[in-house]
Amino acid sequence: MFCKIKSACLIGIDGFIVDVEVDITKGLPVFNIIGLPDTSIKEAKERIKSAILNSGYNFLNSRIVINLSPADIRKEGPYFDLSMAVGILNSLYELNDEYMSQTLFLGELSLDGKLKKVRGILPIIINAKNNNIKRVFLPSQNLNEASYIDGIEIYPVDNLKQVIDFLAGNTKLDIYTKKEKLIKNKEYRLDFSDIKGNYFVKRAIEIAAAGNHNMLMIGPPGSGKTMIAKRINTILPDMTEEEIIEVSKIYSAAGLIDENIGIITKRPFRSIHHTVTKTALIGGGKDAKPGEVVLSHRGVLFLDEMLEFDRRTLESLRQPIEDKYINISRVKMNQTYDCDTLVISAMNPCHCGFFKGPNEDKCKCSPSEINRYLNRASGPLLDRFDLFVEVNPLNFEEFQSNKKEESSKDVKKRVEKARKIQTKRYKGKGIYTNNDINTKKIEEYCYLNEECKDFIKTVFSKYKFSSRSYYKLLKTARTIADLEEDDIKVSHIAEALSFRKAYYNYWG
Repeated sequence: MFCKIKSACLIGIDGFIVDVEVDITKGLPVFNIIGLPDTSIKEAKERIKSAILNSGYNFLNSRIVINLSPADIRKEGPYFDLSMAVGILNSLYELNDEYMSQTLFLGELSLDGKLKKVRGILPIIINAKNNNIKRVFLPSQNLNEASYIDGIEIYPVDNLKQVIDFLAGNTKLDIYTKKEKLIKNKEYRLDFSDIKGNYFVKRAIEIAAAGNHNMLMIGPPGSGKTMIAKRINTILPDMTEEEIIEVSKIYSAAGLIDENIGIITKRPFRSIHHTVTKTALIGGGKDAKPGEVVLSHRGVLFLDEMLEFDRRTLESLRQPIEDKYINISRVKMNQTYDCDTLVISAMNPCHCGFFKGPNEDKCKCSPSEINRYLNRASGPLLDRFDLFVEVNPLNFEEFQSNKKEESSKDVKKRVEKARKIQTKRYKGKGIYTNNDINTKKIEEYCYLNEECKDFIKTVFSKYKFSSRSYYKLLKTARTIADLEEDDIKVSHIAEALSFRKAYYNYWG
């Protein structure tokens, strides 16, 4: 007796369809699972046998061989428990091959036959839909996550008996389809109105959010760098439905989605401690798992105390920041992950933190110590940042001021307006924000009149820009012009240049 059941697993952050081939023949009782299964799949033999018996069915004392096809790709995780049990009990129902070829079974079995949730449901459902699968049976705990994908029927089940009774035609199951409306939680505890003063820095953050420009803040301890960075999410535009699915797919594969919500509705904000390892930051390991830079896709990656990071770990960010994707290669696996993230960094100007600040007289660092500290960040890495700003502590009068500060809601309106201009400009071009403009299109989208050309020629000669710095200056000017709903003017280029002054103060 032979049957073929469809199931799936994860490879990286993508779903992968697997054919579960079950062959039951006469002979000495044996239960073998082949097709490069990992330990968790091999141990499924005991789970499946107990689940079948405790669900009220007989377990055949026959020769049972289960092959997970294709056999040359390693399978991991408890995704196949339900499909293997359904294959073993296939004599209890009569369904044609066409029905079974369009049906996917997912879930881990408990010894009593109950189904447990599995991670990565979202990318698996997306892959199933792309492979013309019409229906999926999965644990009820995964329903919220799965129901955000349209064009596929979802059957949530609590135990093995429910599945077999339904396939045998003895009972009915509710079919769930995509939820009509995505839930968008817009409430934030933090707000820009909490920040007093620092208008130059807040202007830089607004520009960074509007054009997705990477930003580096330099200042003494306690000046408010972290406080400002943690509020950037409150002014970023709400994610589109496409972005929500992109981000949720990553978090689903990583097992980081709240099962009560089932989807990620806020832009990620990943604040990384400087003791992070290279693997945790970039991703990797034997499973080529995504790292923090991938988890911040479509959101913010915040590097606090940037120069305290291990230099090799820090330098590994150069390629992901520039290319917006990361490739992780292993002996038997090669995975490419998107990581279009906004990088916000904060650092002290020296070990003690008081160099070039208002309390510079407190600095105890020698010139050589300061140089060694600042040189922990290489020129190529610094070249990946568009905006450099100095953050200074507030004076007493600013602390005591009762002036009402601008709220995140007000700033967000301007950011969203600038983003809409960019969306319209780049529609169908594969470009999301000004920071994504490639060098071939820079002249088309960052057009300069003669006055602007003369000005930027003078600037280029004075500061000896690298080609990357020059293009970043133009992209930043483009964003400033978008915030004012205007073409690029000299004033926009001059303002963009003002956000590079801190770079020349410390590394120029």
